[in-house]
Amino acid sequence: MFMRLVQVKVKDGQTEGLQHHYRQRIIVALEGIPGCRYAGLMKSVHHPEECISLTLWDSEADAEAYERNGLFTTLLDETHPFLLESSESRLQLSKDLTLEYVPIPEEPVVSSYPVSTRSDVPAPQQERRGPMWVRIVSLKLRPGRLEEFEELYREQVIPTLRNVKGCRYIYLAKRSGKMDEVLSVTSWESKEDAENYEKSGLFARLLESQQGTLSELYRWKLEEQKLQGGLAATSEDPTVEHFDMLAGKAFK
Repeated sequence: MFMRLVQVKVKDGQTEGLQHHYRQRIIVALEGIPGCRYAGLMKSVHHPEECISLTLWDSEADAEAYERNGLFTTLLDETHPFLLESSESRLQLSKDLTLEYVPIPEEPVVSSYPVSTRSDVPAPQQERRGPMWVRIVSLKLRPGRLEEFEELYREQVIPTLRNVKGCRYIYLAKRSGKMDEVLSVTSWESKEDAENYEKSGLFARLLESQQGTLSELYRWKLEEQKLQGGLAATSEDPTVEHFDMLAGKAFK
């Protein structure tokens, strides 16, 4: 399986419009694309102007074929009225053939991640409803420790999360071309379920069990914290982001 993230910045007051457009146009278009298994639009909780389109594919080849056939470019162009404009402008001719400066929309950030480990079967007591909350943990690993981290994820993280109330889907994805960067993506029935998981201390304990595979800089920081107390964050700390799922659909 292959994960593709397209991050955009949305104009103030246009999130609802983008949400409607995503449901009515983008999901409908992607449902007919070979290899596309899921499409969802989510909004960052801490940065409300940022939205991400998350799609899941049978293979990287299917995702690349989608980009090559031109549909991705067409769909992206159609979202520009909802997107934040950058501070740059370009000079162009208007319909009445006069020169005018037109703001350039913020460029989307496209990231690709092969999914190496996953558990996408809901727990028995849960109904199959669309995920309402998404949690993404970004981690930097020590060189050569990816396989060890994947094994820990399969043997510890997935079994633990499968027994946590509200957790529905679990994915571990590695960034294409960067074997030392991974994403742990989980979806939840509600914000409260995800917050209760964090408050329980389970997340901290799982992270501690993975310390041997995490970056040297982060491990150095942890050792210094034991000796000196709190230290400022480093560029290689694990980061946790939360998202509201605005629209989504799984395809057969």
